[in-house]
Amino acid sequence: MSPTSVPTLVDVAREAGVSIATASRVLSGAQHVSEARARAVRKAITELGYRHNAVASALRSQRTETVGLILPRYTTGFLSALIESVSEALNEAGLSLVLRYSAEGDDHDARTVESLLSRRVDGLVICPPTEEVSRDAVAAADRVPVVQVGRHIFGDGTDSVGLDDNRATDLLVGALADGGATELVTVGLSPADPADARRIAAVRASCELRGVRFDGARPARAELAGGVAAANELVASGDLARLDAVVCANDDVAHGLVTVLRLNGVDVPGAVQVASLLDVSSVEGDDEREITTLRHPWPAMGREAVRLLLDALASGDRDDSGGARRVTLAPRLLHGRSTR
Repeated sequence: MSPTSVPTLVDVAREAGVSIATASRVLSGAQHVSEARARAVRKAITELGYRHNAVASALRSQRTETVGLILPRYTTGFLSALIESVSEALNEAGLSLVLRYSAEGDDHDARTVESLLSRRVDGLVICPPTEEVSRDAVAAADRVPVVQVGRHIFGDGTDSVGLDDNRATDLLVGALADGGATELVTVGLSPADPADARRIAAVRASCELRGVRFDGARPARAELAGGVAAANELVASGDLARLDAVVCANDDVAHGLVTVLRLNGVDVPGAVQVASLLDVSSVEGDDEREITTLRHPWPAMGREAVRLLLDALASGDRDDSGGARRVTLAPRLLHGRSTR
């Protein structure tokens, strides 16, 4: 190699004393290379100042070694664990992450998918806001493997990673029952939404198992203002004379509900216990936690999503035969001051 020439993979292999194929496997992050040879290749790369030509590699392999991750525009801080775990798992496999947030509009995820496909991503991980949007996004991504995280379209042939709703609701209703709950409602879950409908059904089933009466789902937006409005309605209706527990869609709803109940002289948790199906905070200790809630296993969900996607990439084309793999993980119950 002359002093002015750009080092190539051939130069790296020669300097390291390995074959070109071995040097290529080290660059791609393949696992079946001895540590001694991998060290020799990395040393040669550093000494020669070699830079991998990703464009040329993509032209040869018809792969860009990139994966797109799509998150809802309203994503809050608790999903940073998902982003981090997906990024780390892809990095370990020698792949890069392209992150996109959904734009506004009914077909926003479909448009976002198309923008990533135009960049020739090899696969997609989608965390959609609703099942309807998810269906449109998956349909738009029919040219590459897709893994859904958080929501799942049953029977669409797409792999997914989600929460074990039955285990989640049983943990939460069990905690309320242990605190003496006898009758409860849900707030912030809509029976018209398929995913929410499954959660409501899971809450009802858990109540039956625990001997707690389920008084139905109270309509409210799944946000702080929704909890405030629901609390005002509960106080005005007089239903709190018999209701002694509320299961909220998330912590934001629960905080709004608890604040208004206490302002109206309702003892939380003495008279009414309040719990949340989704933790949105980063507080670990029970001493400082206001709301009893469920922490979803976002890091594990991210790693499982990448595992499923890598399997699909290794096997070739997407399987649209309906044989989708469905991974469900259990959450962790975090106790707060809103329950007994």
